[in-house]
Amino acid sequence: MAGIIGLLPPPAAAAESAVSARVAADLKARPDLAAAPVVWYAVPAMSDLMRLPGVYPADGQFAADLRIVAAQDEYEPASFLLYPLKSLDKAELKVSDLKGPAGAVLSRESLDLKVVKVWYQNGNGWFSYFSDVGLKLVPELLLNDETLITVDTARQANYARVNEPGGSRQVWISPPRRLDTGFDAFSPAFADARTLQPVALPAGAFKQFMLTAHVARGVKPGVYRGQVELVAGGKAVASIPVALRVLPFELPLPATRFDLSRNFIVSLMGAWPKLSPDHPAFLPTLKNLRRHNILHLGPNCGPDTPKDEAKKRVAAMKEAGFETHPILGGSLPWLGEHDGTPLTFDELMGFKRSAVSWKKFYMEHFGHTDAALGLGDEQGASWVAKTRPAWRLVHEQGMKVDLAGHSHYFYKGGYMLDIYPAAGSPEELEKPRPWNEVGFTAVGFYASQHNGSENPSFVRRQHGLLGYLSNYSMVDNYEFAYGPWNDLANDLYKPMVLAYPTGQGLVDTLAWEGFREGIDDIRYATRLHLLAQEAIQSGKLDRIYAGRKVLQWFALMKGAEVDLNAVRAEMVEKILNLMTLSETVR
Repeated sequence: MAGIIGLLPPPAAAAESAVSARVAADLKARPDLAAAPVVWYAVPAMSDLMRLPGVYPADGQFAADLRIVAAQDEYEPASFLLYPLKSLDKAELKVSDLKGPAGAVLSRESLDLKVVKVWYQNGNGWFSYFSDVGLKLVPELLLNDETLITVDTARQANYARVNEPGGSRQVWISPPRRLDTGFDAFSPAFADARTLQPVALPAGAFKQFMLTAHVARGVKPGVYRGQVELVAGGKAVASIPVALRVLPFELPLPATRFDLSRNFIVSLMGAWPKLSPDHPAFLPTLKNLRRHNILHLGPNCGPDTPKDEAKKRVAAMKEAGFETHPILGGSLPWLGEHDGTPLTFDELMGFKRSAVSWKKFYMEHFGHTDAALGLGDEQGASWVAKTRPAWRLVHEQGMKVDLAGHSHYFYKGGYMLDIYPAAGSPEELEKPRPWNEVGFTAVGFYASQHNGSENPSFVRRQHGLLGYLSNYSMVDNYEFAYGPWNDLANDLYKPMVLAYPTGQGLVDTLAWEGFREGIDDIRYATRLHLLAQEAIQSGKLDRIYAGRKVLQWFALMKGAEVDLNAVRAEMVEKILNLMTLSETVR
């Protein structure tokens, strides 16, 4: 293990010289920092750019404040890079409380600071969910302890630190598929630290950090200020100003663009953890999913689950805060062969007994039957036609039918299917159109792309405004995979991991933050549409025009092209304008 190092080396001499020259030019404008051992750059938290140690941040703001704008009931990130002019070992970053208007304080407990770990990922890393040969360095993990994963650049390998009673050991977690013997990420011996630990800052190498503010309901609006203090060798060597603007409104749950009375469903296939409810990672994982805007999930149990186990899972689902209208995740056995052979009487009666037992289960644990039962996946047209009598049996018990697949479902069962994850892209306007015209089916997408890209800006767009503007009513992509930590473990596809499992819960990633931001974009759009609708219905001409302008603005928006950071800022401005106009005319 002598070749293992905990840090990535500085860039090659020529590249390092070019970067240092650009930093030196930036320093000329800030003579007060000339003697500082480290400088910083504020950078967009959501970006298509990979932040690597030897890459100058062309989009960065030198020695700038970290600025965050957040509504109530929102998590919102900011990001910065540290650039040490001399090596600093075991540097500590400490976040202060943020002081706001009229003595209001946002506690440091509401601010989560993590280091972005650059490690080896599949050769298609950052861009695709398909596998490719070899490995390359990619920024991905958001860690409290950067030494949880060690990167060996000589061997192009990642190692996980596992703490055992006799001491810690390093486990190789990036072997080629045929050599991979598996790694138990859920072992209690493998877990990140609870808070940010000291980091090493080698001279001439950028290191990225992510600061996420949680603004709870009821926080007083206004600007809150504080700092991130960098301490090395027992003394402060840098103080990065933080400015958080808390907006005077709360974000609602997302609704569809085309019908504000319809809830926008947010889930991910496979996201319920395949763990015992007694496992220490179980409840923290569920809470992490909910904090990242997963709304409809669980409880991954049913009539055949032992009662005590079912009670624990349902209780955990409710404690984590998932929505219960509708409930997703129930399933019934696939029916018959994949052909047009009619179902037998015995098959239908067995199916009915199962549906009745599911109704009883939901009534016992939730008091209603607003729940969807999955019937299969990517079935053929003849199968759909022959199983419609079984779908009716589900509806007779007051429940919904969930089936993922292709467009022929509409022709063979469009009047019966309630939950439809469609194979396709979120920018396909035609995909949800006929379903929306019928008027009751929730339509999502689960391909083009599947999950697997580490790029947070792409993940944000794909799961946010891109589908919303195409009039989808659901996010339910394939999939939320619980590992592996080895990006070479599969053949055709990379592991479709958005957040990585440990023995104590999930390790977040840039892409996982991008997912949350995408759903928050929809929540902002929902707030703006609600205000526009209210303005149009007010009977006041100035407000009517203002509301219609918002709808016109959305109609002109191209989801695949717009700058999402700019769109978010414009949505905030338009929300505040409509709120002000409403107060003015009353």
